[in-house]
Amino acid sequence: MTAEGKTKAVFMNPVRLGGYSFTPDHPFKPERLTRVFDMCRERGLFSGSGIVIDEIDEAEPGILETFHSAEYIDMLKKADSGGEIDIDMIYHGIGTMENPVFRGVYDFSVLSATASVKAARHVAEDSESAFNPCGGFHHAHSSRASGFCYVNDIVLAILELKRLGRKVAYVDIDAHHGDGVQEAFYSDPEVLTISIHESGKTLFPWGGSEKETGSGKGTGFNINIPLETDTDDDIFLLLFRGIIIDAVEAFGPDIIVGQFGTDTFSTDPLTHLRMTNNGYIEAISELHGRFPRIMATGGGGYNMDDVVKGWTLLWAELAGIELGGGYGGALGGVFLGDSSIYGSDLRDMRIVTSGPRKEDMLRDADRKIAWYRENIRPYLD
Repeated sequence: MTAEGKTKAVFMNPVRLGGYSFTPDHPFKPERLTRVFDMCRERGLFSGSGIVIDEIDEAEPGILETFHSAEYIDMLKKADSGGEIDIDMIYHGIGTMENPVFRGVYDFSVLSATASVKAARHVAEDSESAFNPCGGFHHAHSSRASGFCYVNDIVLAILELKRLGRKVAYVDIDAHHGDGVQEAFYSDPEVLTISIHESGKTLFPWGGSEKETGSGKGTGFNINIPLETDTDDDIFLLLFRGIIIDAVEAFGPDIIVGQFGTDTFSTDPLTHLRMTNNGYIEAISELHGRFPRIMATGGGGYNMDDVVKGWTLLWAELAGIELGGGYGGALGGVFLGDSSIYGSDLRDMRIVTSGPRKEDMLRDADRKIAWYRENIRPYLD
């Protein structure tokens, strides 16, 4: 426990989920959950003061009903045996190539959701932060699976925080637009939803434009920051500071719910950005420094090494644990790629977009920040 009597950070560990498999060739590999946990344990990241591991081995009854329709939940239960696909499943997005039927699909989904809702409660009640690596399924809709996401654990967690009387800002830095979360709170001024993502011109789910700003009373409380292909850490951080940090500070939430996928990295096989985990963790560190109460989830990430390194860095940040050997470790890992220094092997070599392409991106970033200040910021004041 911390000096104030609060837990510093809680690592949610849905122990069974790392053993599931969507299909052998599916890009989403639940094995990454086990590998992240093992990496954090091997590096002693669970031994610090105020750190708790919450092993989630049972789903909470009725947890899906606050957002998902009864008909859709029945379809998930029907698919749980991994048997035949029928037309009703397909109608609800279950049984497609992206959201296949597999044995235990309902169990996987409801246990993931339980972990995120319990993580939200930890932050609301007794912890500064919590991390559910088997969360972040931001594409799921109330009655339809989409984009590798069967159940929207993020929406369920935010609804729980609202029930507990907490003001929430949602920050999504996954390469894919958080369309399911946007849809759920599009007319709700009590939840600020922000997604910075690769443009829908080049990446699923083909939306998330700047002009999607909310509706009705929720107008101005939905922010999208589409990124051009080849966006690097510099451009990402410029937009993160100029829009996201500014908007969250103006909104003044009690708790941040973060979707911290790693598929923005240059080596991800499904996306087209040029970020590294240096820009990724720098952004999260700045957010955490201003808003210590964060309920973090995983999300996208389809290069296994990227996921393991990125989420190990994320957990160390949430838990307040220094990695590596100070400046020497940072220099070795970030600039020289020297993995002989303990901890530095978690950091990527920096990648920079340059020349006319970078100049165009800088001008576009300035335009996006100016557009935000003129069209969104007044609603937050």
